Amino acid sequence: MSIGATLAAGEVVGEAASGAAPPAAATGFALLTALGMLIGVWTVRRFEPWAIKHTAELIAFAAGLLVCGALLHLLPRSAELLGPELSLTWALVAFVGFYLVEAHFIPHVHARGESPLDEHHHDHPTQTVGPLVVGGLAIHSIVDGVSVGAGLTAGAVIGSVTALLVIAHKLPVGIAAMSALYHSGVSGQRAALVTSALAMVTPLALLVSYFTFRGISDQLLGILLSLAGGSFLYVGAADLLPEGQALGRPTNTLMFVLGSLLMVAIKLAAH
Repeated sequence: MSIGATLAAGEVVGEAASGAAPPAAATGFALLTALGMLIGVWTVRRFEPWAIKHTAELIAFAAGLLVCGALLHLLPRSAELLGPELSLTWALVAFVGFYLVEAHFIPHVHARGESPLDEHHHDHPTQTVGPLVVGGLAIHSIVDGVSVGAGLTAGAVIGSVTALLVIAHKLPVGIAAMSALYHSGVSGQRAALVTSALAMVTPLALLVSYFTFRGISDQLLGILLSLAGGSFLYVGAADLLPEGQALGRPTNTLMFVLGSLLMVAIKLAAH
């Protein structure tokens, strides 16, 4: 399917960007999604004070990528396939769904302050916080993988953007997962092993979805992209952005703007 055929009238995409991304690209992006999270694990293990000090800046950059990537790339692409109203409806379903799951089933982990996890109160006992968060992150990792797989099926440009959005927030996700396990009393070595195993979920889901979704209908592809856009919008705006703004540093604002501008630049370059 040509990307140019699905963009708004008058928009032109380069020849190299048309059609579904090749299997080699899917494999490469799968490896990069795992690498991003593994770097987060290694950073906490090797440079914990530095990682904690600068996590807010990394999170702010990732928030800019996710929010603007969803609004500029995934949702417009979905709207071309489904129509604006239906596309936004499915995005809302994903947004509300993520809110309900996080608000009622998964304790939210803050990645700010001078220690891996600030002191705050949850309805769950401390020893269960880590497993619950990791379980929630596993579900989210599956969604990430399916989102990238569907994006790569839709085309090289949209797939590359979707992969970039996932890769960018994997490093802070790795740090958050390590922090949650530390907080629940898991040793550093075991926390690293669990989080490293979690890092494999997204690439596996990506490859399975990429080969499964090849040749699916435009309507189903549009729904998948819309759900991905809604989930990225929620994670970026509701989870990452407040964390990136928590300490109020000017650098954090700059990082958010840089992440946003990167998505704008990719949008302009694709025309």
